[in-house]
Amino acid sequence: MRKDERLAIAACIVLSLAVFIGSTGLGYAVYRPLRYYDIFSLVIAWSGLAFHLWRGRGTDRGESA
Repeated sequence: MRKDERLAIAACIVLSLAVFIGSTGLGYAVYRPLRYYDIFSLVIAWSGLAFHLWRGRGTDRGESA
């Protein structure tokens, strides 16, 4: 895994935690469940990351994507 891929995964994890904590009020406000647009944004972000990793899986072995 290349450095940019590790950075993208770390960014997705950090942003997912920020969305979860900000949306649910976990730790600083009254708890409320995730809203549909929060879940939608997380699915889009993680799907984009998965597609990027899947598309570039052959480039580490010298193949073109």
